[in-house]
Amino acid sequence: MILGHEAVAEVVEVGSLVNHFKPGDKVIVSAITPDWNDPASQLGYSQHSGGMLAGWKFSNFKDGVFAEYFHVNDADGNLALLPEGMSLSDAAMICDMVPTGVHCAELADIQYGDDVCVIGLGPVGLMATAAAALQGPGHLFAIDNNPERGKVALEYGASEFIDFSKVDILDAIMKKTDGRGADRVLIAGGNNDTFGQAIAMLKAGGKVGSVNYLGSLASAI
Repeated sequence: MILGHEAVAEVVEVGSLVNHFKPGDKVIVSAITPDWNDPASQLGYSQHSGGMLAGWKFSNFKDGVFAEYFHVNDADGNLALLPEGMSLSDAAMICDMVPTGVHCAELADIQYGDDVCVIGLGPVGLMATAAAALQGPGHLFAIDNNPERGKVALEYGASEFIDFSKVDILDAIMKKTDGRGADRVLIAGGNNDTFGQAIAMLKAGGKVGSVNYLGSLASAI
């Protein structure tokens, strides 16, 4: 199976049901290419259309975008025209990193004034931080062990950086929330133990938004 699951590409051929794209168009191809008529997509969980993570088709169920040519299902819903003047490298970030981080914040359903934690400040976690900041949290705690990432998180709207190599993050969050726990926790890195910590720091009735892979390939942040 050919790997690769997000791309910037040129349309070579379109099927009879494609209305919005034509050969020669420069397009952004999302990492997740769901079947939009599936009930899971209609409910807002397009990544799970057809089954758990089955909306992630490239390099899982079909050959991926490292091929010279590749097929995109539901093209009208799964492609976007490359904006005029945008570089290919910038556009590639929109295929996966940016929407995954934004979706992480959306899953957590952040409300104005919430105490929000973002665990893992890789590229997706930083995008989740930026997206969370736009939703009006009262406090936005960014958790990682890399001070440079922490600096960027503060620039993106985090109110405080917490270095998990220096403090126990569960203790830190409970102290900073006066024992209440966080209203929302966004998970963009870590392993099964990290997930357990996220649940433990969450207040009753709080919500978790997780875009982290918790299978056998997961590694510590």
